[in-house]
Amino acid sequence: MKPIYAIQALFLVGVCLLNWAAWHHPFFWDTIQLGAKHAHWYYENQFAHLLLPDEIDSGHPPFFGMLLAGVWLIFGKSLLVSHAMMLPFLLGITLLLFRLGQYLTSREQAWILPVLVWADPVFLGQSVLVSPDIVLVFGFLCCLIGILEKRNSAILVGALILAAISTRGMMTVALLYVLDLIMQPDRRIQTLIQRAWPYVPSGLLALAFLIYHYQVKGWIGYHEASPWAYSFQKATGSELVKNGAILGWRMLDYGRIFIWLGLAFILFRHQLARLWSSAAGFRQMTVLFLLTIPALCSTFLLYKGLQGYRYLLPVFLSLTFVFVAALGHTHLPKLWKNAILGMAIIGLLTGNLWIYPDKISQGWDATLAHWPYYQLRQDMLHYLENEGIPLAEVGTAFPEIGPLKYKDLSEREDGLSEKDFNSSQYLLYSNVMNDYTDEEIDQLQTEDWQELRRKQKGGIKMILYKRN
Repeated sequence: MKPIYAIQALFLVGVCLLNWAAWHHPFFWDTIQLGAKHAHWYYENQFAHLLLPDEIDSGHPPFFGMLLAGVWLIFGKSLLVSHAMMLPFLLGITLLLFRLGQYLTSREQAWILPVLVWADPVFLGQSVLVSPDIVLVFGFLCCLIGILEKRNSAILVGALILAAISTRGMMTVALLYVLDLIMQPDRRIQTLIQRAWPYVPSGLLALAFLIYHYQVKGWIGYHEASPWAYSFQKATGSELVKNGAILGWRMLDYGRIFIWLGLAFILFRHQLARLWSSAAGFRQMTVLFLLTIPALCSTFLLYKGLQGYRYLLPVFLSLTFVFVAALGHTHLPKLWKNAILGMAIIGLLTGNLWIYPDKISQGWDATLAHWPYYQLRQDMLHYLENEGIPLAEVGTAFPEIGPLKYKDLSEREDGLSEKDFNSSQYLLYSNVMNDYTDEEIDQLQTEDWQELRRKQKGGIKMILYKRN
């Protein structure tokens, strides 16, 4: 067996083991909404309705929830089945990364790209969840490789997947089509029209869904009574500046700064003009990266609450593609190249250990740092049950508000209530919960509240308080 195939096989085994290790994890963060709640609606109603009710309709095409519900109908509703459903997409992503890595570097160096992507905390954090963003990554890579290898069937499949999962996926199809056009040596109108046909089915799917959704509900994306209406409010001048600073932070956070440093060193030593002229893969990935910034960062900047790390996954991936292409074609000594690569890999992996102070919100679904939360949560639920404390009397914050069935797929309709410092007799706090304000965190330390139970594991803590 050739070394590259052995490395590929080890990777695939590792992906299976990681997926298996997460099989007992409940739904977490946005996957409670985008996965469990959507799937329950279709599962419990036997697919009688196409559109979701307004209280859980976030404006995206609901096909991920439909897929999950369909898998439940066939194999049974369980956490194991839900996580196992993600395995084909994770394995597919890995194989596509090896293929793209070979295109950007060489057959012998193809392993570099999957190593860096799997080391990325944002991708890694999403990979252990039942997440539609993993399906988006699969569609993104499928479409991209179809463009690079001139395989229209791959473009068609990838674009359909992207358009079926979310409105961000629809935007991603558009930017990939622009990349496809830019790569064409012949830019006559006839050629541009011919290049459009693999994207037409996804465009028709997106258009049909948006028109139908608007005809039935009278809105696209969100409505004024939506639970997420605040997130879609336009940012003011000062908020634009703040969002710009947050975007800069996101681009450097969780170890990504080491990608930027390595890339800057390569470009400084090798000179950008030489790489641009000699490496087609570097040129193409740079164009892709520059396209993703306005396409996917505009909503990040213009709205108040759309600053999640997962929204930027295509941007992060494209930056990694640029880095790999530059590293693969630089004429630096092998020792220097290995040092840069090692720094990038280790730096990204340490990003899973970057935990900020309690009063700084962070993306807990964008890093493996959240992994201990599941055990702490289970321990706290057992404690409440043993002490005879009804869950409804315990106030808390996202992601623990609401019926347990949407998290652990049990049949339990009871769950924790939304925190109210004026009426809640008990409050459950964890640093994973970003919705506790600084003032509320300080208030928990006053004599008004008594600490009943505290558990900590890794960088995660969970504390139960009782009103005095």
